[in-house]
Amino acid sequence: MNSNFGLELQLIYQFVHLVNAGSFSQAAKELEMPIATVSRKLTKLETLLDKQLLMRNTRKLRLTEEGIALFRQYQAIVSQFDSIRGAAVDRPEGTLRIAAPVSIISMIFIHAINEFCEKYPDIQLHIVQNNNVIDLIDEGVDVAIVGGTQPDSSWVSSSLGVLNYGLFASPDYIASAAPFTHPSELDNHALIKVWPLFNWTLKHPSGESFYYDGPAKLTLSELNGAVRAAVDNGGILYGPTLFVKNELNSGQLQSLLPEWIGEKRRISILYHQRSHQPLKVKLFIEFMHSKAEQLFSMESK
Repeated sequence: MNSNFGLELQLIYQFVHLVNAGSFSQAAKELEMPIATVSRKLTKLETLLDKQLLMRNTRKLRLTEEGIALFRQYQAIVSQFDSIRGAAVDRPEGTLRIAAPVSIISMIFIHAINEFCEKYPDIQLHIVQNNNVIDLIDEGVDVAIVGGTQPDSSWVSSSLGVLNYGLFASPDYIASAAPFTHPSELDNHALIKVWPLFNWTLKHPSGESFYYDGPAKLTLSELNGAVRAAVDNGGILYGPTLFVKNELNSGQLQSLLPEWIGEKRRISILYHQRSHQPLKVKLFIEFMHSKAEQLFSMESK
């Protein structure tokens, strides 16, 4: 028997995990080894087989024909081995990296996240809050909470709920400002714009629609500050009704032109499709779906 047989199998196992992970950084995380080690082991496998398996001139993994053939030959075997091994040793532990927009964690999900941490004390959550588009694989993200349509088809998208947008202002602002009976009068008011919808779309049941892309008195990148500005009589806010639920219930804000319906923005949870999904990822996805109806409810707790 070839004296390198055991080493070759180990390297092939790591190669299949590298391809499934989609990047050296993600594979290093899953295999619990430095990125340089993953790269070095790939080179060693190519030397043993005397074949180039991966193109090195791109940030993304691009397999050669030999690499594709090797991956297809061993993918099912590695997946089966991981399933058998995982049934015996997989435990809810480790660091789970989550990406999300700046406001949505603190204004919707923080209580549910605290519950998850209490239920699974050996899982540590590292939450990266960023309104910009990031490369989830390059950043080593396990799960992302996102809004709107996601173009990356390599990630599985699962809906958590929908945010319904509308117009809101404080009672004092409404009392002191110019009359407001139609969206075309927005130019006469102090407006508060906030990421991600800086341009406003409104539709009336009659079929009439209105689009506003004019200036605003205040423009922000996070919703918590925008809500506070509206409560402090700063002007009219176009935002998700769910984010101002407490302010509406307390009377700090009022809905304006409620018959005019704003955009509907779907919030989804994204995760990478892998042959063996880590238990910590599965548990987080299941937990968030179990809480979704409660999180997106307009009823007071």
